[in-house]
Amino acid sequence: MATLAYTYGRGFATIALVAWIFDWLFVAVGVIQRRDVGIVGKLLWLVVILALPLVGLFVYFLWNASRPARA
Repeated sequence: MATLAYTYGRGFATIALVAWIFDWLFVAVGVIQRRDVGIVGKLLWLVVILALPLVGLFVYFLWNASRPARA
């Protein structure tokens, strides 16, 4: 029973890590493709979302959602 619990927890951690990497790549590509932010701003956003993983992604998603949609 202990090995089953260990495997479940390890599997959950692996899924969480893969999801975080996918989210980070999605946001990193979005930051790089933005035309309204300069190179320094892009580098700062990438550092923020890498250094503060959950907070950085959450703040970026909120900041990006407040922008008007492009047609």
